[in-house]
Amino acid sequence: MVSVGTSEVARVGRPPKAARDMARERIIAVATELFSGRGFAGTSMEQVASKCGAGKDTVYRRFPSKVALFESVVEDAHKNAVARLELMPTVTGDPLTRLESLVRQLLRVNMEPDMIALKRIAFSEAVVFEKGGPIPPQPDPIMAKLVEAVESAQEDGALCPGNASEIAGHLIHCMVAMPTGAAMMGSNEFGSPAAVDAHFDKTWTWLMNGLKQL
Repeated sequence: MVSVGTSEVARVGRPPKAARDMARERIIAVATELFSGRGFAGTSMEQVASKCGAGKDTVYRRFPSKVALFESVVEDAHKNAVARLELMPTVTGDPLTRLESLVRQLLRVNMEPDMIALKRIAFSEAVVFEKGGPIPPQPDPIMAKLVEAVESAQEDGALCPGNASEIAGHLIHCMVAMPTGAAMMGSNEFGSPAAVDAHFDKTWTWLMNGLKQL
């Protein structure tokens, strides 16, 4: 009778969770690269599998469709943005200074080429999604962090009273959505870090002049 070691038994059946997680991460990384470079329509599940060095069945076991894969790519990009904000060095100073630092970092993260490419695809291909496009999970932790920063600045007397969520939404629209929207449409107006910073400095100044306590 031949004995079978525990390491051999472990290889029978489904792979361990760590291996499955690594396979998923590899698929997401490759899909992000392909979707960003070729667009949604120009990327196939076969291409993803081939570039991963995996079988097509392996990809489909984790992502039942190309739409499901793209939704996961967008969700992972959003999670990565949240993680990067969490790793930001602690900004010292008053609440308004901390708010400014948070919004500036949000702008920089959202203006990265991969993020712009994924947003462009999500909007241009929204017709294939039942809900009009993949969206971050709600409540959005990035917005929650921004609302909290606005409330702290209000409590400090640096911003006018008002609905903190609405103020946060206007900040995102003016400071982040405008330049990212232009980039998604192919504009080079904000094509350099210096141009992005110039937009931030100019827009932040006039926004704060309107929101500061009189």
